[in-house]
Amino acid sequence: QERVAVGVDSLLRMSALYREVMLRQIRVLQEASSVTEFIAGEVDTFHSMHAVWHLLEIIYLTTNLPGLSTSIVPYFMEWLNLNFPAPLAEDGQQILASADLALNTELWPYMKKLALRGHVSVLANTLERVAPELSAQAAKWARDIAKTARNMPLGSSEETAGSFNGRWRRWSEELQNMATAIASLQPSDDVALESLNTVVDIMRGDADTISEEGESWQDILGALLLYSEPTAQADRLPSLAGVVVEQFQATEFSVLDRALVALLNYELPEFLVFCNQIDPWLSAHMADLMDHISILDVCRAAFAVDPREHYLLALGEIYVGHENLWQVGLDYLGLGGVAKCVMVEYAVRIPLESDAKARQVLGVCKKYGLAAAVDRIHRQLGRQQWRRGRLGAAIAHFAEVGDRASIGLICDQLWGQYLASGVLAYGPVVDSVMAAGLSHERLLFLVRFRDFHESYKAKQFVEAGGILLAILESEIAPPYAVADLLVDAIPLLEGDVLVFSAEQTLELMRCAEALVQSQFPGRVVDNDGELKIFSVACARNLARSYLV
Repeated sequence: QERVAVGVDSLLRMSALYREVMLRQIRVLQEASSVTEFIAGEVDTFHSMHAVWHLLEIIYLTTNLPGLSTSIVPYFMEWLNLNFPAPLAEDGQQILASADLALNTELWPYMKKLALRGHVSVLANTLERVAPELSAQAAKWARDIAKTARNMPLGSSEETAGSFNGRWRRWSEELQNMATAIASLQPSDDVALESLNTVVDIMRGDADTISEEGESWQDILGALLLYSEPTAQADRLPSLAGVVVEQFQATEFSVLDRALVALLNYELPEFLVFCNQIDPWLSAHMADLMDHISILDVCRAAFAVDPREHYLLALGEIYVGHENLWQVGLDYLGLGGVAKCVMVEYAVRIPLESDAKARQVLGVCKKYGLAAAVDRIHRQLGRQQWRRGRLGAAIAHFAEVGDRASIGLICDQLWGQYLASGVLAYGPVVDSVMAAGLSHERLLFLVRFRDFHESYKAKQFVEAGGILLAILESEIAPPYAVADLLVDAIPLLEGDVLVFSAEQTLELMRCAEALVQSQFPGRVVDNDGELKIFSVACARNLARSYLV
């Protein structure tokens, strides 16, 4: 289908909605009574999908749109701490609750991580909390660093870039002076002073310290952006990310890492490939979103087929065979611009376990104009119902697609069952179909013959004879049934009551002659006795009719 233009605001709202659904699903899975290996894998997959989606959102929607000059740093730090949270709040609570806080070996690594992740308020509070338990020199610097951390400049839309850069420069110079002063203090083996110096080095953007203390490339990239280039825009990411990633072995990277790095480096074809390795749903929706924001053309030049259509088709193929997601699968196939003839083949292969599901499948086929699929499915359902003995339902399906031949065959079966048993048991079947407004000469024949049978049974012989003659004159009876109808006329011709007039008797004789000359002679010709009886009965009735 042709892509529909969507505004930036709408795309941002939809993107946020998708991410909220992912996060909600993660919470639901984590709250499961028993976290199995499968559930843990699903949690990891949703985490990865959210991280990828969120990063693409801030690079291409939030901060890199025409006419905007928004710094990516605060958004990147939000992305980092939401998708790769560290340090964990519960770890901090456990550390701060320890009896000898200053002696807790986990305290300083915790504060370094706070600095790396930009949690300066929590860092300041922790420094002030531990200061009374430190040496005099360390306590003094802990309080000074806490005060400086709280004064970290924060940009705003109302402030000019020059004003913010000036404030940031003065703040960095203050940290530089602190680092110089702390490094000159004795004794040099004071663990607290050494750790405080490391915290200051991180906050003043020292690349070596950040690289040494960062546990992941995300840690390092975030800290470098935050403390070294706080006004960086999205186009700065490739060069900075390249420097950071070089510090790690490529073999250490997960598929998620590779997808994120490809996105940061604007290597969009590779990005989509890695997204597909995370989950086909992700690659399909990323390609669709990239198409909406007009950045998919780069991938189109690299792929042999249109990537949006390719990934939507691949996802649709997966879902269309799913017990519960088949309808979603057909929707994806439709969105992917798949030819109707291809969609038809997928649709007719969907298992139809119930009437309700069959109606749903037919509804979706009609939605996409898959007339061939509707025809084939109705015929398939008609044959299934026929085999199950549900002849009324079978006729209804055949009627939907105008399969009069199959309807005729079912009527023939009903007539054959009557001849074999002598019991008119097809009434409910015929009534249900006729009530739906279906018109078919064989069905009408069965209805009219039942009327004849009921009138005859009620000894309303004149009415029964009129019905029988009407059936023969209208030629709604199949040729092979005419013989049986003529035989049924014998009791009426021989009865005490004159049922047929001379003209009507001649019409019966004409029907008998036509039957003899036809290719469907039926029982009358095969049984010379019945033919003679019928002829004699007609002659007697004709004589009686002239005397009356």
